[in-house]
Amino acid sequence: MKSIALKAFVLAVGIVAIIIINGCEEQQTSGGKMARIIAAENIQLKKQLQQYKSEIEKLKKQYDIELKTQEELLAKCRQEKKSLEEQLAGKYEDQINDFFKNVAEESGRLDEENKQLKAQVEELEAELEKQKTQDEQTAEPL
Repeated sequence: MKSIALKAFVLAVGIVAIIIINGCEEQQTSGGKMARIIAAENIQLKKQLQQYKSEIEKLKKQYDIELKTQEELLAKCRQEKKSLEEQLAGKYEDQINDFFKNVAEESGRLDEENKQLKAQVEELEAELEKQKTQDEQTAEPL
C-alpha cells in the first residue's frame, strides 16, 4: 500500500509539475507576444509623435509668417491713418485759412465801399449846400 500511495503521490507530483511547466511556458510565450505587441505599438506611437511634432513645427512656421504679414498690414494701416489725419488737419487748416482770408477780403471791400459812400454823401451834402446857397441867392433879388 505504501508503494501504491507512493506511486500515486509521485504520479500526482509529476502531473502537477507538467501542468506547472506547461503553464509557465504558455505565460512566457504570452509574455513574449505581449512584449512584441507592446514594442510594435511603441514604435507606432513614436512615429505618430514624430508626425505630430513635424506638423506642429509646420503650423508654427505658418503662424509666424501670418503674424508677420498681419504686423506689416497693421503698420501700413497705422501709417495711412497718420497720413490721413495729417491731410485732414491740413485740409481743415486750409479751409479755416481760406474762410478768414475771404472774411478779411470782404471786410476790406466793405470798408472801401463804406469810404466811397461817405465820400458820395459828403459830395451830395456839399452839392445840396451849394444848391441851397444858389436858391437863396436867386430868391433874394426877387
